[in-house]
Amino acid sequence: MDQVAEIKQKLDIVDVINSYVTLKKSGRNYKAVCPFHNEKTPSFMVSQELQIYKCFGCGVAGDVFNFVESIEGVDFPRALEILADRAGVKLIRSENIDTQSLIKKTIYSINELSTQFYQYVLLKQKTGEKALAYLTKERKLKEETIKEFRIGYAPDSWDTLYKFLISKKIKVEDMINAGVVVKKLSSDGYVDKFRGRVMFPLVGVDERIVGFTGRTLFNRDPKYLNTGDSPVFHKSFFLYGLNKSRISIKKEGALFVEGQMDLISAYQNGIKNTVCVSGTALTDNQLVILSRYTQDVNFCFDSDFAGVEASYRAIEMAERRNFNVKVVVLPDKYKDIDEFLKVDKEGAQKLIKNAVPVYDYFLATTLRRHNKTTALGKKAIAEELIPLFSKISNQVLLDHYAKKLALELDLSEDTIFSMIKKRSIKDYDYEEIEEADQKLPVEKQQTEGYLISLVLKSPLDLAKQYVKRLKKTDFLNEELGEIFEEICDCLEDRKTDIKIKTLVNRFDERKGNIITELYMWDLEGKDGFEEGDLEKELNVLTDRVKKASTRRQLKNLTSEIKIAETKKDEEEVERLSKKFEKLSKSLL
Repeated sequence: MDQVAEIKQKLDIVDVINSYVTLKKSGRNYKAVCPFHNEKTPSFMVSQELQIYKCFGCGVAGDVFNFVESIEGVDFPRALEILADRAGVKLIRSENIDTQSLIKKTIYSINELSTQFYQYVLLKQKTGEKALAYLTKERKLKEETIKEFRIGYAPDSWDTLYKFLISKKIKVEDMINAGVVVKKLSSDGYVDKFRGRVMFPLVGVDERIVGFTGRTLFNRDPKYLNTGDSPVFHKSFFLYGLNKSRISIKKEGALFVEGQMDLISAYQNGIKNTVCVSGTALTDNQLVILSRYTQDVNFCFDSDFAGVEASYRAIEMAERRNFNVKVVVLPDKYKDIDEFLKVDKEGAQKLIKNAVPVYDYFLATTLRRHNKTTALGKKAIAEELIPLFSKISNQVLLDHYAKKLALELDLSEDTIFSMIKKRSIKDYDYEEIEEADQKLPVEKQQTEGYLISLVLKSPLDLAKQYVKRLKKTDFLNEELGEIFEEICDCLEDRKTDIKIKTLVNRFDERKGNIITELYMWDLEGKDGFEEGDLEKELNVLTDRVKKASTRRQLKNLTSEIKIAETKKDEEEVERLSKKFEKLSKSLL
């Protein structure tokens, strides 16, 4: 047994964490207020069975070593010493003790060398002239801006960087770990990952380079190529530009833009509080990181359809995180903030300062897409806005926007308020509770996940009884459906309650992580249910999942019937209609 395993065997993660924060029993797990971010409602969960922790607020997770590293602000070797002393284990020094730390240090070194190489090619070599002209003439960047953001150019050749790093005595294995070199697909050997691309180093708040984004200079797909996740880079946690903007963000709030060029252009024009994501849509983890600096966020995404859709998703996530959200609405003639700044710097700066409240933005963009003078246009507008407005918790704001919508659509206020109250125009809502007295104890945003989480913690007989009511295909989330099917197989011949470790081992790493997270959800404790309430809860959940599945089937049948009608296939229309009628009765 190695020393890490010996220490883990001798220490209980509950005892270790409880010495830093007060843990409270919650069903089979323990919970506390997270020590890594500010919160009032406990969302930090610890599993004694799995010997791991996870915060459902900020996303931090790991084992006892990860916890001590984070809480003490130390690296792995020091955490090892602290826990060895606590466990009474005498450490035998080994060159392999700090392997992970050494890997990270090597990747940082390779990224730094690569950045220097890329920028040298851009600014000093003939090979970089086209890229430099693109940046300075087309994108209007100054040379000092290029240097400040350490922008470079990856030559359009197979292995220029590879050869450079070899000359610096860098091992091929380390280049691959850093993500700057890849193995050839068709033969032996290695090639540069980034070729013919303007290179944007991804710099962490500690000013170390964690990866790269490369924009093609030759209209090749993909337009943007990003470093994959590595020991030093996790794209769902990374915010580009935060290393430069965090001080301004604390004073002015954050301005979210769509990409690196938008951010750099804004920065060059005196707008210093900008951030953007790299290689991913905005994630909850990124918002958690941002919340350490501000609760005020303005979104400025591209004005095309994709930009509007991205802003809707981002706004909803930020609202859930209780950010104060506003939106910078670009004039129709400008595709993005970079384009606006080039034409009218003062106008763009003024627009950013006068960002509109989020619900004014929803109203404006929806009215722009539909004709409010027609019945179908009014219906479409209402179908988009009522679900959004119904989420407004402040009564003054709700009253304001309901009246505004009524005025725009020339409808009575009573009609709008009634629709908001009932959400009657929405086909279905997986998060809506169907009966007033059936409220579920969840921040548990996913009904399907909550059901599985509850099944994992239910007595065997009860779990068997309720899983029989559903099939894999009843789940909207395919992965959860596959997990549910595996749980059903696991339960079939069992004589005792599910052992979570045994179950996790039946899955691949990804599904195992999902199972682990579901098991650690704080359900306010199965032990806390009144007698009979657990069964009622399972009954409500299985019913909701089944009905949602039925509604999806009905929606698909509706589309099939329309197609059959278009083809004038009366026999098929009749067959599908009977199926629709039969399925509809199951909802009654």
